[in-house]
Amino acid sequence: MASRLGLAFAHRLAEARAETTGLTENRMRRRRLLVVVSSVVALAVVLTVLNLLSLWQINGESGTFSMAPTLPACNGQVLVEGFTYLFRDPRRGEIVMFRARGSIGGEIVPTSHGANLQINKRVIGIPGDTVAGKNGHVYVSGRPADNIPTAAFPLVHLRRGQFFVMGDNRSASEDSRVFGPVPRGAIYARVILNVWPLHRLGVPRYNKKEKPPGPLCGH
Repeated sequence: MASRLGLAFAHRLAEARAETTGLTENRMRRRRLLVVVSSVVALAVVLTVLNLLSLWQINGESGTFSMAPTLPACNGQVLVEGFTYLFRDPRRGEIVMFRARGSIGGEIVPTSHGANLQINKRVIGIPGDTVAGKNGHVYVSGRPADNIPTAAFPLVHLRRGQFFVMGDNRSASEDSRVFGPVPRGAIYARVILNVWPLHRLGVPRYNKKEKPPGPLCGH
């Protein structure tokens, strides 16, 4: 009799432990799921806020090709970040994003007010520099900036807060040669990564011997 009672008690105790273990595992699974969902939501919120503040964005080339072949032309996508320029000014050679008013293929006015365009170009000259096109190349303060073939253009002296920007596709780029220097207040980010198409994934380089491919699509 005592033996039967002992076996029954042991069996019931084992069942209780199994139930407790099952409940604990279910709670742990729910907690893990909650952590994953919360993390995804938090990441989405952070990325949305950063995008709204222009600190972290994916921008499309939207039928343009002025930075080809460095940036994927026509339908390419690039990642830009604005954190760096909260602490320092753009430097020569960096590909910057700036705001402008006007239309691609038409008149463009770089500005931080009433802008409807976001444009990317490479910084060639910074405040204090002189920039000129001669002998088939760009010269910055009397020295060649690169060996990318470039048509001649008049000398420009950059004042405080002015940046001279150009497209790597020099023969097909409308840039500071057309719309003048870009004010510092209009520059808000720099391009740090090619993201689309996938075979172009990687950090955009500055090939100083690049040959401009010319018109490719759209504008």
